[in-house]
Amino acid sequence: MNSIDFVKMNGAGNDFILIDSQKNKNFNPNPEIIRKMCDRRKGIGADGILCIEKKSSKDFTLEYYNSDGSLGSLCGNGARCSIKYAFENLNIKSDLTNFLCNNEVYSGKIEKDGEITFNLGLPQNIKLDIPISLENFKLIGHFANTGSPHVVIFWDEISKYFNSEFNEFDVFNIGRKIRNAKEFSPEGTNVNIIMKENDQLYIRTYERGVEDETLACGTGTVASAIISYLKLGIKPPIEFNTYGKDKLFVNFVENNNKFSKISLTGPAKINYIGTYNF
Repeated sequence: MNSIDFVKMNGAGNDFILIDSQKNKNFNPNPEIIRKMCDRRKGIGADGILCIEKKSSKDFTLEYYNSDGSLGSLCGNGARCSIKYAFENLNIKSDLTNFLCNNEVYSGKIEKDGEITFNLGLPQNIKLDIPISLENFKLIGHFANTGSPHVVIFWDEISKYFNSEFNEFDVFNIGRKIRNAKEFSPEGTNVNIIMKENDQLYIRTYERGVEDETLACGTGTVASAIISYLKLGIKPPIEFNTYGKDKLFVNFVENNNKFSKISLTGPAKINYIGTYNF
């Protein structure tokens, strides 16, 4: 029997299995073992797996794997969980940690109140007012790649077709259809539905690779903040209420529709530490 030492974490309810290479030198993150570990009935259960390795050039490297076994793109809440773990376990001397993910350098820190801030790169391919054709209706969405591809759709655009409250809406089935819509082929996209009510913003997300709704999505929240600024004129820092009832905050600087100094702040927690046998 083989075993893997792991740390179970969550960032605003977006949950992960973190594997530290120093403690698991022979761990091979192949799709089969990832799917088994992320299985919520027969495994540990998670939206994805974070593999971190301490490095001399940067504090650590991060690889993110979706729960379906595929190598993921940037994961904002996963990065924030990794930042928390690194400060508590990798003997980081500075107030700011620098790390590599997908060959890009990122940074982050722990705030005075214990919240974790992740500093992202520049958004790409921002597109507004994209027609999306589904089987029985058409929607208008907005797109931004914030390290991962995201379409953002306002609740008013969807609710006219459905007799549903925002929190009861079937994000799984509609999100899956939008994720696979021809407008985003062949790679597909993550899907964010956002609602503004009484000066509060609410967000629900269907994640590609997880192939389900998650309680929060970091890069999706950042994309939604950028779109909320462009379409609704909401100024940063922008607060979102997640489906898991946590809050995520997005800050940035905008100049002539160019965005910089983008950050995502919110809770990240270690839930438990264990050993997985296989």
